[in-house]
Amino acid sequence: MIGFEPRNVVFAEQVQASIDRQKIMTLTGARLMRLAHGECEIDLPSSPEVSQQHGYYHGGIIGTIADSTGGYAAFT
Repeated sequence: MIGFEPRNVVFAEQVQASIDRQKIMTLTGARLMRLAHGECEIDLPSSPEVSQQHGYYHGGIIGTIADSTGGYAAFT
């Protein structure tokens, strides 16, 4: 954006440190893939640990990752 100045210029380091402190990210294997002002992408590999009884992603873990992704995008 023209004229856009981020309020938080060290957001990338702060977001990664926050993710590193979240045990759910380690437990599920989720990892930060991309971060920009107003944007965040977290990858969640498919595994039995994040699946429901039919082998698909469990809705609860999708909500967890969506919550974190949205929060970090807003934080930037």
